[in-house]
Parts: sequence; C-alpha cells; structure tokens
Amino acid sequence: MISVRIAPPSSVVLVEDLAGGDIPVSMNGSLVVSTGSCIAVGCRAEDDGETEIVIDDCDRADPSMELVFDGMLRTDSLRLLVRTVLGTVLLEAPVPSRETQLSIRADSTNEPGRIVIGVRQNRLT
Repeated sequence: MISVRIAPPSSVVLVEDLAGGDIPVSMNGSLVVSTGSCIAVGCRAEDDGETEIVIDDCDRADPSMELVFDGMLRTDSLRLLVRTVLGTVLLEAPVPSRETQLSIRADSTNEPGRIVIGVRQNRLT
C-alpha cells in the first residue's frame, strides 16, 4: 500500500499509465469519469482540506467504502500513476499487465476525504 494526502488543484486527480492517457473532457457532475486510458476522480473541495489517496491490492478493499469505479485501464508501460490535473505525480506503482483491472472506492460520493484505488494483481482469464 502507498498513499498520499493532498488538496489537489481543481479537486480532481487523474489515474493513468506512466505514458499518459486521454483525459475525460468533463466531469459532468460525476465523482468519476473515464476513458480507456485515464480515470478522473473528484476529491474533497480544495478549500475544505486534504484527501487521502491510496493505491493498494483489490483484495484488501474496505467493503464499507462506496465502489465508484470498477473496470479496465490501459497501462502499456506497466506503471500506474496518480497525478494532479497540473501534471504533478502523486503516486506511482507497478501493475501486472497492459490492461489493468481497477476498483476505486471512496468514503463519500460527494466530496471524499479518502479514495482507495485497488489494483487486481492476478489477471483473470
């Protein structure tokens, strides 16, 4: 498990491959929006304080947290990044394949103070 606490600019973080991804055009009022290569996740309002962002194994997910995303992300470089919309890298972790199964959980669907990005380590066939 790795984590960081931050009040990110625009109250959004991006989850993508080390090489970058196609950033979603708009949040459309949603907490999470995605393309095949980038997931945008809303956080606690920047002025209200920090959000803890965690990358961990899917199998250690806290079932009391709300599942806000469950799907695949293209990770050609085998490195997953969490970064701000201004490009500052917050977290980086290895992933097992070029298509990585992720689940994202949040402690709130409005302005989460904790976001857990779960990586499925064993690819299902």
